[in-house]
Amino acid sequence: MKVMSVFGIRPDWIKGCSVLKALDGSDMEHVMVHTGQHYSYSLDRIFFEELGLRDPDYRLEVGSGTQGEQTARIVERSEQVMMKERPDIVLVLGDSNSALAAISAAKLNVGVAHIEAGMRAYDWRMPEEKNKRIVDHISSYLFAYTHYQRENLLLEGVPSYKIHVTGNPSVDTIDEFRLRAQENKVLDHLNLSHKDYFLVTSHRAENVDAIESLSKILRGLKLVYEKHGKVVVWPLYPRTQKRLVQFGLSVPDGVKVIEPQGFLEFLRLEMDALCLITDSGTVQEEGCILKVPCVVIRVSTERPETVVLGSSVVAGIEPEDILECVDRMVHLEPRWEHPYGSGVSEKILNILRSYKKRTLIEEMEGEVVDRRREICFSPYLRRR
Repeated sequence: MKVMSVFGIRPDWIKGCSVLKALDGSDMEHVMVHTGQHYSYSLDRIFFEELGLRDPDYRLEVGSGTQGEQTARIVERSEQVMMKERPDIVLVLGDSNSALAAISAAKLNVGVAHIEAGMRAYDWRMPEEKNKRIVDHISSYLFAYTHYQRENLLLEGVPSYKIHVTGNPSVDTIDEFRLRAQENKVLDHLNLSHKDYFLVTSHRAENVDAIESLSKILRGLKLVYEKHGKVVVWPLYPRTQKRLVQFGLSVPDGVKVIEPQGFLEFLRLEMDALCLITDSGTVQEEGCILKVPCVVIRVSTERPETVVLGSSVVAGIEPEDILECVDRMVHLEPRWEHPYGSGVSEKILNILRSYKKRTLIEEMEGEVVDRRREICFSPYLRRR
């Protein structure tokens, strides 16, 4: 069987590296495709080096652009590769535009497997929310991290036979690299001490593409520094840096801006932070796994399991609310156990090995009789 993986952004390679390595070492043929949605050294090449990933078989070089431009290039260029390679199944991860390569696969009647299925923030402002729904509803296999996400899919009418609760492959990645990260010297290089700093990330469109939102986040970070007197470390993505310059905004005193970090460096920074302040769902998960409290600077989250467990709190972006949530979380005793399982990569591989394309009649026969679907097909199909 031939599996084609199509990934394209920093979190894809981090979360999926154990799955990609397992595919390379399996009895299945693996074609690795890099969309090039993230392409700078600090957001791309360094992760291949640190994670020990081989070079992709194809690089689509889609680059940056508007939502429509980037999506169009991903769909068009991934289709060309699929028509050449003719995979049995295409594996995508997450909710970035790179995952929309699933559209090409579905239109070619190639099976789609989606890692990170079922996440819902119910926040239609976010382009990621649309991507999640599109990919989930055209997938043959939906790999959900938790039973909560499985329930989201069932409520949307996704047949249960398509859904598999596998856990989060980030657990495998962290388990593999935790000791190496502990030996990393990034804290020494940045003159930081254990639990004596806050770690911030912010990159989402709804936060950084509007001057009002980004200004509020900056004021919130200023309040945190003034109240707690601990440096706020901010690895600044190119997109956020561009907006700061465009809007004429300055970073407040106490906020230490650094370059985007490699995987091991960033993992070490997460592990030793007093508290994470982020709009990244991946960082939110990693905080839960690493037992580091997290303040989510968004008005919604597609990872409510972490909120229920108490490892994170959704603060919104009002400065006073950010400070209030930080005040609460820095005194939190991390007693929770993460809900993301273990041995996730092997579970995913075993399910992929069992892939068998369902017949048209099998696809018709859902668990609930749906007459609207039934009358779309010829009754003579059942006589064959």
